[in-house]
Amino acid sequence: MATDVHTVRIGLSGSWGVLRGELGSWIGRRGLFQLILWLAIIEGFLYYTVATENQPFGKLGYENLLNMLMFFPVIAGIILAEAAIIGEYHSGIAAWLVSKPVPRAGYVTAKLGGLWVGLSVTAILIPGLVANWWLPIVEPYRFVTPEPPPFGRFLAALGVTIVVLGFFIALTGFLAVVVRRRGIVALLAMAAWLLLRIPLAQIPTSWHRYLPSGLYGTSQTTGGWIPGMEYIHGHPFNQASAVPVTMLAAALLVAGAVLIYQRLEL
Repeated sequence: MATDVHTVRIGLSGSWGVLRGELGSWIGRRGLFQLILWLAIIEGFLYYTVATENQPFGKLGYENLLNMLMFFPVIAGIILAEAAIIGEYHSGIAAWLVSKPVPRAGYVTAKLGGLWVGLSVTAILIPGLVANWWLPIVEPYRFVTPEPPPFGRFLAALGVTIVVLGFFIALTGFLAVVVRRRGIVALLAMAAWLLLRIPLAQIPTSWHRYLPSGLYGTSQTTGGWIPGMEYIHGHPFNQASAVPVTMLAAALLVAGAVLIYQRLEL
């Protein structure tokens, strides 16, 4: 019994070491570079769409912001997740790590979890808060200055975006341990993003309240914007039921990835 407890402690320590390493890659010089890069992408493109005559959408600043946060970080998460799982699998890094006191389950969850936390803070939370600061004071090219939504609702919208990011990182991780071929995994995950972004007509509209598409899929009733747009402008978020379902789906995908990874020959 004492040996089992000691083994569990060593395994947890090894898993924590992998997670700490993943989170550490988002801190320091590398993390600062990532943050500057994401701020340049999100804030620069948003300013281009709001305040220049090339894209005169001044009034739609927050709508453009949320759409960008539902696109750029998710695509980056898909690419980085497949690189973390498949890249280290083929390079032998994964075999080297799990040969140490790092359980395979801890390795997979630490890799995906560290990526999710780091990308959520660097590419969604901080750029979103920065945009929320300058959007209400920028002079738009046309229409009126974007009015800031209630801060609590804005944070909730960012939280929904983070949930969507976690789902696609989990989906990519699952596909990565099943297919184990870079490029194909990314294409499959991006195809899933596109299919759920534009909900299939064959799926009843009411079902999207329980699917990830209910969090980021476009709607004809909102002019093609994602559902969170109405919420930040004071309307009820009818698709809130999709949040726990999406989180559960992400957890099941990670669990499936762990079970399959346990049986892989590294």
